[in-house]
Amino acid sequence: MKLIKLSAGEIALRPGAPKGYPGAWGTARQWTADAVSLFEHMRVLNPDLSPLVVKRIEERLSKRFPKLKGVALAEVWAGMIDVTPDAVPTLGEDAALKGLFFATGMSGHGFGIGPAIDRIVADLVSGRDPGHDLTRFRPQRFFDGSPITPGPY
Repeated sequence: MKLIKLSAGEIALRPGAPKGYPGAWGTARQWTADAVSLFEHMRVLNPDLSPLVVKRIEERLSKRFPKLKGVALAEVWAGMIDVTPDAVPTLGEDAALKGLFFATGMSGHGFGIGPAIDRIVADLVSGRDPGHDLTRFRPQRFFDGSPITPGPY
């Protein structure tokens, strides 16, 4: 809730994913091994652009970056990102199901921190010390009664 309150003016909550997306109402939750899964059908989550958001970006760009006044957007794209309730990645092994490792919830930072995350997860899966204190990133934080505190990391 803290994160939602901090970003209230910038987010729009919807009761589910767009039709046909993983997690949408009415989307299949199970399929046979020989059937095409939802994830094979839709490999990338590319939602439709919001003309309102694009217009808002165009209006705000030169206000926030005056030297860009008059520069037009050459291309726009919308995407979906994985976000945890505290906007902090989840890294580590599941406490109940040994051998299941998590590396998710990069909250849009995956491109930047991906190489380090890859090395850390490779170390974890291989049983090596990752060289970092991963307490802040532990999957159990959402289930062990810890307060959910928004980032920073």
